[in-house]
Amino acid sequence: MRFNQTASLSIRRAIRYVEWLILIVYLLLFLVNRDGVSYSNLPIPTYVTLAQVIILTTLSFIFPINRPIWQRRFYILLEVLTVIMPVAVGVDFEIALYLILAKSCILLNRKDVIFITIFSGILYMLLIAQSIPMIVDFNRTNHNQLLAEYLQDLNNTDVIIRRAVINNLGGYITASIFVILFCFVVVAEQKSRQKAEALTQQIETLAASLERSRIAREIHDSLGHSLTTLDIQLELAQRLYDKNPNKAIDSLNIAKDLSSECLTKVRNSVQSIRQTNFNLNQALATLVEQVVQNQSFVIHLNSELPQLPIQTSHQLYCIVQEAVTNIQKHGFAKVVNIKGYQDNQGIILEIIDDGQGFEVNAHHTGFGLRGMQERIQILGGELQIKSSLGEGTQIQVWIPS
Repeated sequence: MRFNQTASLSIRRAIRYVEWLILIVYLLLFLVNRDGVSYSNLPIPTYVTLAQVIILTTLSFIFPINRPIWQRRFYILLEVLTVIMPVAVGVDFEIALYLILAKSCILLNRKDVIFITIFSGILYMLLIAQSIPMIVDFNRTNHNQLLAEYLQDLNNTDVIIRRAVINNLGGYITASIFVILFCFVVVAEQKSRQKAEALTQQIETLAASLERSRIAREIHDSLGHSLTTLDIQLELAQRLYDKNPNKAIDSLNIAKDLSSECLTKVRNSVQSIRQTNFNLNQALATLVEQVVQNQSFVIHLNSELPQLPIQTSHQLYCIVQEAVTNIQKHGFAKVVNIKGYQDNQGIILEIIDDGQGFEVNAHHTGFGLRGMQERIQILGGELQIKSSLGEGTQIQVWIPS
């Protein structure tokens, strides 16, 4: 299993400190027990022990919790071999092997941990079996000196007590450190899980809020203007029903066309959302064709946008749709230029009209500009609007590529 970034940092520090403490205790015990005749005092076991401490200390600075799986496997295997291979010459650092197995539970999956445990156990037992004859042969060769030292120690109780206290204290320290490490990992995992649950709740709340905003934008962008005009025409038809039936029929015909337009917009919106191969350039061309049929202004479209993710394409399409709707309702423009392209900085979308313009800094109560800004925030882009009364409007959208 793998933890999140915050938990991994705390676990990394805890394991590193534990490794350092265990290595220090191991080195001190090695130095303290070097008096007298002992197999571990021979040159090869001595050099192997020092090399082992150096390698493990170096590896303790590396904890590849966020690295690819093959690097984590190689790291654990290297540590296992560093601890186990010296057993062949009588250098046994068993507590470090348990620590490495604990680290493998953090860095690797269950199958890898089981494999490492079985592999380490088999190799450890084989190397111990190989080292026993050498140690026995050394003890047999030096049995006189070993016996003399043993008899001398029996007459010196202080030496026996000192060795017993130091060795048992060292074993206690290393074992307790290992237990503390395990507790640190469990506590860190619990805290990580609690934070993840809290974050999940926040994400669910935010997702619901964004979904409500999205639905409000879709209703406003696709249906708001058409339904308003439809309501006006139906109200007019009601008033003219008794006084001027012919005009009332005209209003009903217009209302019928508006209702058909609303249905078309709903179908287009649903289709644009569900499409997996949504082509923004084609969608914009279709939008322009639909708009110019019933409007008095001209739209020049120059869109050379690359294939974009469906979410990005849909949001940009809705931004253009909203801009054109605002021009229809408020702009009184004659010419509209829509340009879309990609440069080194990202995706650029420009909508420029020669209409009556508006005061950008004035308070706007509608959903139009607010919806455009929300869509840009979703895409992580920027929106620039330049306009003044009588000077038309320039809208530029930038989306990072």
